[in-house]
Amino acid sequence: MSPIGASGHVSLVGQDDYFWDFHAADDPPMQKGRHQIRIRHRPGGSYRRHGKVSRCSSFLLAIAQLAFDPEAPVSARRACAAVLEELKGICLLDLNPDAIREPAQPGQSVLGDRDKGENLSSVFHGICKDEQLKEALLNWVRALTPLDAADFDFETTFSDRVLVYLVESGGQRISARSASDGTLRFLAVAAALLSPDTGRFYFFDELDNGIHPTRLHLLLQLARQTCRRNRIQVVGSTHNPALLTFLDAEDMEHARLIYRSEEMPESRVYNILDLPDIKRLLAKKDLGRLHATGWLENEEWAPKFLSSRRIFGRISSFCGP
Repeated sequence: MSPIGASGHVSLVGQDDYFWDFHAADDPPMQKGRHQIRIRHRPGGSYRRHGKVSRCSSFLLAIAQLAFDPEAPVSARRACAAVLEELKGICLLDLNPDAIREPAQPGQSVLGDRDKGENLSSVFHGICKDEQLKEALLNWVRALTPLDAADFDFETTFSDRVLVYLVESGGQRISARSASDGTLRFLAVAAALLSPDTGRFYFFDELDNGIHPTRLHLLLQLARQTCRRNRIQVVGSTHNPALLTFLDAEDMEHARLIYRSEEMPESRVYNILDLPDIKRLLAKKDLGRLHATGWLENEEWAPKFLSSRRIFGRISSFCGP
């Protein structure tokens, strides 16, 4: 699926046939004007020879318009609605501690629309209504932060917004406004993954940012367990060799390298395990060591590899199953 104004279509995975297409090679619709896009549907029904043509505004995504267009073929409406439903489960999170610290409107069950970690206090409030989820969250906080967290508490501000406090075993209360950046980023990761209204795909930019090096393995453990339990996918970018040190064999199957050389106009993505000679090297050193010593950008192998396959990377990624 591509936005209006660009080439794009909706089709079944693994099939060449389309539900609709802007630029159907066999019979492209005639485009007229800058503010309207004409889309060819798959031939069938009353349109056996030529597929029906829908007219969409160039200011909105075609997929969002066709999903609710009563004149579009039923198969196209259903396909577009299914894609929109999948897109609703995607969360691209670029966490910002300043946004996380802010009190939240009560009743919010997911992090904010700007994907900076807004609504954390309200999401925590919802999680803590389930004693089992609350205890799981407390266990992760104890393991991943220096805080001896015994409970969560919530206060309502003068503007009727909710603010979360971490209560230590000695009774000391630490508000979200006073917690460290690293603690807040971890709390937001945990809130996103443990919330009952969790999405299906999460991308965290710099997943390990602010997390103590000795706790990185626990961060990966949280991602792994959540992926397996809730059948979701977690992807995180990192530049940190220490995080890569903790990738297990299953993680390595999903690890990717993103690379851009001076001769390439864009970055390319490739499987870590497809790098030349990588398995022999990993038998001697872990991926973190290879990254720390600069092997992933080693000019000895990159030119010949890129000349034959034009691939990839300077940022390493962890991807949950």
